[in-house]
Amino acid sequence: MGATINEFLKHLNDSGILSSADLLAVDAQIPEKLRTRDSQGLAKELVRTKKLTVFQADAIYSGTPQGLTLGNYVILEKIGAGGMGMVFKAEHRRMKRIVAVKVLPPTALKNPAALKRFHREVEAVAKLTHPNIVAAYDADESKGVHFLAMEFVEGIDLARHVKQHGPLPVETAVGYILQTAHGLEHAHRQGIVHRDIKPANLLLDTRGTVKILDMGLARFQEGANAAAPVDEATVLTQNGSLMGTVDFMSPEQAVDSHLADHASDVYSLGATLYFLLIGQPLFGGTTLMARVLAHRETPAPSLRAARPEIPPQIDSIYQRMVAKKKEARYPSMADVIRDLSDWANVSPVQPLSASSDNIPTNVIDAIFDD
Repeated sequence: MGATINEFLKHLNDSGILSSADLLAVDAQIPEKLRTRDSQGLAKELVRTKKLTVFQADAIYSGTPQGLTLGNYVILEKIGAGGMGMVFKAEHRRMKRIVAVKVLPPTALKNPAALKRFHREVEAVAKLTHPNIVAAYDADESKGVHFLAMEFVEGIDLARHVKQHGPLPVETAVGYILQTAHGLEHAHRQGIVHRDIKPANLLLDTRGTVKILDMGLARFQEGANAAAPVDEATVLTQNGSLMGTVDFMSPEQAVDSHLADHASDVYSLGATLYFLLIGQPLFGGTTLMARVLAHRETPAPSLRAARPEIPPQIDSIYQRMVAKKKEARYPSMADVIRDLSDWANVSPVQPLSASSDNIPTNVIDAIFDD
């Protein structure tokens, strides 16, 4: 047997989800003789009447209402989890705005380096206001829990989109890459490198806008002519392992995470273009090390070898983006935008929004998946 109705009401009160008036209204409807019964029926009714979400009702019924509120935010449901925390869908109490809340796990609070890394992520994301970057709204701490409130995106990430629909038409793929390049160009001008560009970190909303997710691997650049020092800011991004996703990682990043810069984002974006057009990563390999070595040593395959209908100009742009040596790549994301825009015959100044036909709307459960 789960919680009795009396216990459920106590947990509901402890959760802080409902207002005093709503709590009194619920309480007044329950006869005294029923209060020792199982509360499952009450929980289902509160979900049916939209007083609670299924996630909230389950937490209250199981006697774990703690954490259903964070400062001004009411947690609605769990979205996912990643290396730096859990992510929830939430609502701001006063503004009624739906957001995604990223929460640092309690165990990480014991590690000062992880906490500093989290705050650096907050600082990085707060700098970035751009239609092609997931917006940061708020950062706070509540009862020892540190969290970041971000834009909630309805849509699907590009990895899932390709998995569901197969390789994309050339015009569509180029449009998505152009949008991403606009967002990255803005970030680079702020001195921020993403370091983990991949299809799963690109969210396609229901209007066809691509939004870059997860600046948690961002690195602050000390200046165009200065080598980044191996200081606390750099160490925090490493977390004891290679940072980035192997299938989209630049050769220099695979050697040393400290070497990742704007040119690494150019490479990863080129590898992402390959995935969108071909439907698989740039290089195969049964082991992680085999794929790392391929990025360092194996020539990039031609797009036209797999899809002859791809225009030679697009293949040439892609080949330059994924050049092994940084100096052979495009010198800036603005140069990528220029060449892709020339082919697409659009202005390089404005982000390009691609068609959103038949885009599923369940992306947010993928956010921050490793």
